[in-house]
Amino acid sequence: MTDQRPVILWAHARSLSTVFERPFIQLDQEFHVIHEPFVPMGYACKANNTEYLDNIQHNFTSILNEILKPRYYDGDKKKPLRVFVKDLAVFFYNALQGNQLQLKEILSKFKHTFLIRNPEKSVKSYYRAASATYKAWDEANVDDSKRVELFSSDSIGIKELRALYDLIKDITEEEIVLVDADDLVREPEKVLRKYCEMIGVEFKEKMLRWKAEKIVECWNVKIPDLYDVPDYYNIWYRSASESTGFNLINGHKKEEIEYPQNVYDIIAENVPYYEYLRQHKINV
Repeated sequence: MTDQRPVILWAHARSLSTVFERPFIQLDQEFHVIHEPFVPMGYACKANNTEYLDNIQHNFTSILNEILKPRYYDGDKKKPLRVFVKDLAVFFYNALQGNQLQLKEILSKFKHTFLIRNPEKSVKSYYRAASATYKAWDEANVDDSKRVELFSSDSIGIKELRALYDLIKDITEEEIVLVDADDLVREPEKVLRKYCEMIGVEFKEKMLRWKAEKIVECWNVKIPDLYDVPDYYNIWYRSASESTGFNLINGHKKEEIEYPQNVYDIIAENVPYYEYLRQHKINV
């Protein structure tokens, strides 16, 4: 029997993970895509949302149950859908601390995969998006009490991605699929073919191309306060919305800016974690 467990893509900030959802959104008769179910929990912690945090065990369990429940194409029980989840490892990993929830049993219910991106690119991209959000908050006169810190050493998530990788590998003792975003952009078909092979999915050519659009029904994550930002999608999802294929996502020229020293400090801090994970990546 083929593996039908939900596939989870664990990623870090600005690793092209939202674009990675697009091939599976294309396969709508085979997959149900869930976008960042643990992110609201993470931002509730950042915003010190006590109402949410007081029920963290319930919320954590509810998210897992939502991922694991059966899905069907057009409601037809003869056409089951496999679930594909993309989320940021930092929020899941932090939620696990002191909240183990029969960890081995939970982790074994999923096929775990990972995505990494060179921090020289991902950290700078995250800084640009966070800075644009801060500016939008200022222009909209959003009260300080409704803001959360976005760009910091603790927000990048590559360190936690490495920790989660080791944790899953030690507990499940299963082979873990890990993709480097640079490889994906350079050789999308080869990497996707290998990825599909390792998760037990038939690769299809239509996974390589899609139309530029906002996938609102998928990307509509309820994050505390961030929806006070005018044009939120253009700040955080522009590349994913405008993309039509992995090897075309660099066509939009990024504005040249001067980065402060702390950006380079955070890049240097995350390079060892990235290099550790990179040694386990898919090679094509």
